[in-house]
Amino acid sequence: MGVFWLVMGLVLAGLLLVAWLMDRAGRRRGARISSGADVAWQARESRRDAEILGNPYNQDVSWSSWSRRNHPKR
Repeated sequence: MGVFWLVMGLVLAGLLLVAWLMDRAGRRRGARISSGADVAWQARESRRDAEILGNPYNQDVSWSSWSRRNHPKR
């Protein structure tokens, strides 16, 4: 029974090591997303853009994420 827990512990340690190495490599490349909240925010932005820009009858693209990022607050 002790061997089972030893193997489970080694597998868990290995997974944590791989996750840490992948995170470190991403940060070194300058990855922008660093938390779960950022992931949720990016998903909302993408969906909003798809709804706005995907409509061929919509001429107003002022609510696109590019516009919100690059225009000063009004």
